[in-house]
Formats: sequence, structure tokens, C-alpha cells
Amino acid sequence: FNEALEKLQIAVQIKEEILGRIHSQVATSLNNLGMVLRSRKEHDAALAMFIEATEISEKCQGEQHPATAVNMFNWAVQLNHLNRLEESLPLFVKATKILEQRLGPIHPNVCDAHSSLGNTYRELGEMELSATHLAKSIAGSLQYVDRELPTMSEADRLTLLRVAASPYSFFESLLAYPESDLGAAFSLYAQWKGKATRLQKASLSLARKNQTPEFLKQKADLRRIGTELANLLFIPQSEQAEDHDEQIQELRSARLRLEREINLALDFSDTLSTPDFAAIQQALPDDTVLVDFFAGKEVYGWVVKKHGPPILLYFGMPDKLRAAQDLFLHQRTSRGGRNFDTNGESEEMKIGELLWEPLRPHVEGAKKILVCPDGFLCELPLGILPQGEGGFLLENFQFVYLSDPSQVVQPSSTLAQNRAGDVVVIGDVNYFRRAQQGEESKPNPAQSTRSRVGDSWSSLEGTREELRSIQDLHKYVLEWETKFDRVDGKEATEERVREMLPSHRYIHIATHGYFEPDSLPSLLEDAMQRQATAQITEQVRAVGSLPGLLSGLVFAGVNGESDPNRDDGYLSAEEIQHLDLSACDLAVLSACETALGSKRAGEGLMSLRRAFEVAGAKSVLSSLWKVDDQSTAQLMKDFYTNLWEKKMSRGVALHQAKLRTLRRNRIENAGNAMPSTWGAFVLSGEWN
Repeated sequence: FNEALEKLQIAVQIKEEILGRIHSQVATSLNNLGMVLRSRKEHDAALAMFIEATEISEKCQGEQHPATAVNMFNWAVQLNHLNRLEESLPLFVKATKILEQRLGPIHPNVCDAHSSLGNTYRELGEMELSATHLAKSIAGSLQYVDRELPTMSEADRLTLLRVAASPYSFFESLLAYPESDLGAAFSLYAQWKGKATRLQKASLSLARKNQTPEFLKQKADLRRIGTELANLLFIPQSEQAEDHDEQIQELRSARLRLEREINLALDFSDTLSTPDFAAIQQALPDDTVLVDFFAGKEVYGWVVKKHGPPILLYFGMPDKLRAAQDLFLHQRTSRGGRNFDTNGESEEMKIGELLWEPLRPHVEGAKKILVCPDGFLCELPLGILPQGEGGFLLENFQFVYLSDPSQVVQPSSTLAQNRAGDVVVIGDVNYFRRAQQGEESKPNPAQSTRSRVGDSWSSLEGTREELRSIQDLHKYVLEWETKFDRVDGKEATEERVREMLPSHRYIHIATHGYFEPDSLPSLLEDAMQRQATAQITEQVRAVGSLPGLLSGLVFAGVNGESDPNRDDGYLSAEEIQHLDLSACDLAVLSACETALGSKRAGEGLMSLRRAFEVAGAKSVLSSLWKVDDQSTAQLMKDFYTNLWEKKMSRGVALHQAKLRTLRRNRIENAGNAMPSTWGAFVLSGEWN
């Protein structure tokens, strides 16, 4: 800052000598000088620069020039820094009006101006005016990002949405709004929530329809680069080549560049519209309630029912909620639901008091709750929250999870009366050996393999019975004539699984899953914080750009010797999303932590569950923590019996399977329901 200040002061002096005091370039330099002084917290000096820049710009460019308005806007912002809000307000109003007239409502400068004006009105207690301008800011930003996002890579989309159109400031003003006027606000929010996920799904779906040789080559290159990146990412430092960082940097850049090129060739015109509040409300049955969470600097929640306006709730600061949730989940998962000896019950009830009690009056009478979680709340299955004496919410409500509110509006379920279809089940994996590569298999050109994510992977004997139960149900009870493929043992290689997943209506995978939130920073925010103190490694950049690299499924041979000509046995979420799973009605990920991933505001978790949905699966059954092998096998048997033989919907089939496990646990374990054995599994996607 010292160096910048010195150079800017010299620039102002030279420009004044050559161009004269009243010149647009002098005004620009003075504005830049004010920005540096603001960063140095020399607020009075910065204010003087912005005032002078505005006066010069007015004289040489006119009062209605956008440059004049920008200087005036910075003047107003500086007054806010000095807590002189009454003085800043007329300047904000004037600058916003000029910018909107000259640049249009969706220009980023105009959206910033409306946001600052809205925040100023909020600080002055004018909540209705505040909400009006914040709504204009969000609406304009959403139109802007709709124009820019389609041709971007997924990483670029996530970055832009992180800094543009966030509804955080909107919520505080809306809390003072009459409930009857909140429908339009919810419609704006619904456009923002899950936008990157919807676009990624649309991108991949549109790309599959283009079968030209050039386009097919681009898509093949994209998948190959993603696999090579995944293979390089977790190599231990002792085994890394000298140019390891350079290899990752080259692949990451090539991956993002190729994705942009592919998206530029696609037509997104029919994919950007989002259902509004009226359409979402109309799609809800009478006995169903939608609950949508926003977990940013503060936590808010929307409640939408079949009738009446949407309801906006405030849950407080995230730190308190997160601490209560972590303690609660630790007790439920590490001790089978039993309380700790000291203060256990009072502590574990906190999350219910903080999260469920505000919701409870608004969901009474409902049978089904559609939940759109966000941030850390994605890790909490609401069904395991306590209710009454030893009871659980699962016993009163059926929960289904959605990525965003737009998923409420869906065509009729693809699981019609005829439920038969091709099935592939994968499990009983031999983690020590893999089958020899057949002549028809293509070697993977990657030159190195990932290290193990954790210790040596242990065999899952329960998955053998799990697969056998599904196979018996398919063959002897249902007597379906549709194809049933079983991939197990050393045949369950990553290459074989990648080949088998497309074209099946039902996919069942029973293996280890992994999510490594601590092995590398998985958020761009983490990387940006590290930038202030240390150089960001290419590994951090890669994971920040492609967070799907952090989660995946484990297949045959991962404990054995590595083979540079074979896939390494780890199938990451990044790789899965580029498979064509458009034929899949239901993917069951009977593995640990398949619903976990890195957090992105408004996008939930960048997880395996999301990868399967983006790849085209209509619905996904996944887990939130490490699950007992034998309990999972029994729960899955009950689920498929309910779904296929009893013809229950997917949500009801899972709900009844959980209830049966809960009741069986109480009988066999002296009244202990052991929610750790059934609470982890959540259904997402198609719900009706």
C-alpha cells in the first residue's frame, strides 16, 4: 500500500502538470488514490480524494456521466465508513439513478449501487426501502450471471455466484417485511439457490446430445484429464516427481479451458428459467411442506406450504448451531444414540431447540417434509432429532432432500407401475486384488496413482449378503426378466464399474466411500485466506477449482501394488459427474459418507450424491457417516422389498425401512433405537 500510494501521488502530479487539474484522467487517479487510502484506513484523507474526484468529473464529464456516478458512489461508501449515513444516503440515491439510466439494470456497478443503498436504508431502519433496493440488486445480478454463467466452467460459475447475487443482506430486511409480500422475494431466492448445480446438470445433459466426432473427442479429453488430475492429486510428497506441481497446473488449466470450449458450443436458452413461488407452491401436496435453509454469515430458513405466503425464519449465528450439531451428531453416531454420562441429554437437546423448535409450529399436520439444506446443515438428517420421550422426528415425518426449491416442480415420477428395469449391483469388493485387464480394455495413460485415502481398506462381508438379497428378490420374488448384472470381488475394478454404470435403470453400489475434508483445503475461501501468508500450491488450486476430487468410491485392488497402466481404484465425484447416467431412475450408494462434500453457499455439498444427480440420476440414496456393515445390509433389503415388491414410492420405501430398523433395534437393544444404524441414509432428487 505504501508503494501504491507513492506511485499514485506521482501519477496525479504528472497528469495535473500535463493535462491540467480539470481532466477525467486526474479524477480517475484521485479515485484510485482514495481507494488506497481507504485500504490504509486513512478515512478522512480518502474522503477528501473522493469528493475532489467527483467535483472534477462533474466539471469535465458532466453530472450524468457514469464516471461521475462511480466517484460519487465511492464518496458515499466512504461516508458510511465514517458512520455518516444520513449524509451518504442522497449521494447513493443520485449515483444509483445515474448508473441505472446510463448502464442498465443488470450492470454489476448498478447492482452494487442498489446493494449499498439497500444496506444504508437498513442501517437507518427503513426496512421496506432497504428490501426494495436489495431485491433490485439481486434481480439484476441474477440476470447478469444468467448471461455470463452458461459459457463458463463449473469452477468459474461457483466463483461468480460466491461474489454476485448472494441474498445474505436481503434476509435481514425481509424479516421486517409483511409476510403477505414475501412471495416475490422467495421467487428471487429460488432463482439463486442451486443455480450452479442446475447449470452443470444442463451442461452435461446438452453435451451428451452432441455426437459429432469433434465434440466426442473433446468430451473424452475432458474425462481423461479429470482422471489424470484425480490420480495426481493425492500422491505423497516422497513419491512426487520434480515437476509434480507443474503437471497439476497444466492439467487444471487444460481442464478448465476445455470445459469452457464445450459450454460455448451449447444452447442454454431453455435451461435458465426457474419456477417461481406460485409454481412451487402449486406443486406441493396438501400434506407436504418445503423447508429451505440458507447458511451464510447467519442462518435463515424458508417454510412454504400449499396455502398462504412463504414464511421466513431467523435461526441465529452459525457457530452456535454448528457446535450444537457437531456434539449431537457425535453422540448419535459414536455411541449408537446413547447419551454421555455427564450433561449428555441437556447438551444434545440444544440442536433441537435451536433448529427444530422454530420450525415445529409451521410444519404441524404435515406428513412429508421436503428439505433443501445448505452449508453445514447438509450434514444433519432431521429424522434423528429427538421428539418426546425417546422418540424421533422420523416417527412423525417423512423427510426427502432436494438440492434447491426448483426440484419441487417435477414431471410425474419415472417410477410408474411397471418398475422392472435393468439392474447393476456392485459390492463384495476385493480391495487387495483386481482382475487382469482384458484385451478389450483400454489402458489409462496416467503415469502415477493416488495414495490411499486413509488406511488399508477392509473387506465388507455384509455387502455379499446385501447383493445376494437384492439378486434373490429380483429373480425369485419379482421374477423380472430384465437384465441383472452383478459385479463383485476382483472384477469390481474402477474400469469395469465405469463401463457398467451407464444404461441401467437401477444402480446399487455397496463399497467404501470417502470424503477427505482435512487432506486439502476444499473451498476457494480457504485458499484465499492462505494466500495472505503462503504461496498456494497447485494441489490447493486444483481442489478449489474441482472440489469433486475430494470424495469418491473405492474399488478392487486399491490395497495392492499400483499399476501405472490401470485406474487406481478410486472413482471420484469429479469423474462420476461426466458419466452418462440419464437412464438411471435410482442410484443407491450403500457406502460411507457418500452425501458429504465440500461446502458451497447455495449449492449444498459438492458430494458424490451431487455428482450422481448431475450425471443424470433421477434420485440418489446416500449416507452421511460411516455405517455399520450388517445393519446397512438389512436396511437395504427392506428398502428394495418396499420399493419393488410392495410398490411403495422411493421416499416411503426408505421411510418404512428406517422405521422397521428403529423398532427392531428397540426390541433387540433394551429400548435403544440406535439412530446411528438408520439415520445416515438420505434420499434426494425425485420425491413424488
